[in-house]
Order: sequence, then C-alpha cells, then structure tokens
Amino acid sequence: MSKRQSMGFTLLELLVAMAVFAIMTVMAYSGLRAVLDADHITRASSGQLADLQVSLSVLERDLAEMVDIQVRDEFGDRLPPLRLLAGTEQPLLEIVRAGAGGDQRLRRTAWRLTETGLERELWPGVDITDRDQLRIQPFAELVEEGESLGVETAFAFVVRGPSGLERVNSWPPEGLDPSSSQLPLAVELVLDVPSLGLIRRLIPVGPL
Repeated sequence: MSKRQSMGFTLLELLVAMAVFAIMTVMAYSGLRAVLDADHITRASSGQLADLQVSLSVLERDLAEMVDIQVRDEFGDRLPPLRLLAGTEQPLLEIVRAGAGGDQRLRRTAWRLTETGLERELWPGVDITDRDQLRIQPFAELVEEGESLGVETAFAFVVRGPSGLERVNSWPPEGLDPSSSQLPLAVELVLDVPSLGLIRRLIPVGPL
C-alpha cells in the first residue's frame, strides 16, 4: 500500500466532490420542481375544464327548456322570457324555463358572468316578487387567485336577419316589439380565461 493510499482523500478532492454533489442536488431539485409545477398546472387546468363542462351542460339544459311566456318583475312590469341588459359590469342572462320540479312547473333562472367565472341564480317561481327568495349557485371558478376573466368575456345572441345570420349583444334587441314572441336562434358564450385563452360556445335556444 502506497503512502498516498493510506492517507485517504485530500481536502481539495473532498471540496470537489461536495461541489459536484451540490450541483447534482440543485439539478435534481430543479427537475422535481418543474415536474411538480407542471402537475399543478395540469390539475388546475383539468379542474377548470371540468367545472366549465358542468356549467355549460346546465346552461344548455336551461336554454333547451326555455318557455316563451312573459312574466313580471317586483314592480309588476312585464318581462320577456329571455333578457340580457348590455353594458352591465356583470352581465346577467335571465331565462324562464320549464321542468323546475317540485311544486313549480316553471322557474325564472339567471346566469351571471362574474370576474372569476359563472354563477346561477334561481327563483322559486317565474315572477320576481321578492328578491329575498333568490338562491345563488356558484358554478365554474375559471381563474387562479388574483386573476380575473378577460374583457372579451360576454354573452351574445345569434339571430336571422335580412342578410343572413347576425350577432346582437342584448336582448330584447332595440326596436323589437315588446309583444313579439321572437327569440334568438342561439346564445353565444365567450369566456376569456387567462390560462386557457378564448373559449366560445354556441348554445341553441329552445328544444332542438
């Protein structure tokens, strides 16, 4: 056995070995962190898409079961079965639908676009007589904490005009006779989701 072999590692060799080990540890941690971050993003996106799919299914059912009947608000004024006021901060799509279950065969339902997603408002009947009877169902939360939906998020309506299919941003549209039973062909929902981009869904109004 040589004198060098009996002395073991030198201080320089130990320092080099520790440096190599530290570099490998940082690289391994960085790789693990990247995998965990990617898994978190994937899970968050999957959850958002699942929430969105459930919300769209319920919205499609509400629009498919819409009934063409005028109702009254809390002041006794007539309201159409489908209504959306343009230019509001949180657009509210109001619907009178059948198949509510229980004692009520008809129900007034509304869908609100919030800063973070969708929520559904339910009334026990068709006439809005007491706002304390309103029940709110939060649906899709589509953004991370601190984020909000983009400016292109909106409801719109597809109608058949003189030149073909046209898009209008409020209902009833300006100039429509209040007693008219005209309804749009479809409702278009546009969601501007930061992590997913623009999502567009065209939903027919009434039974197919």
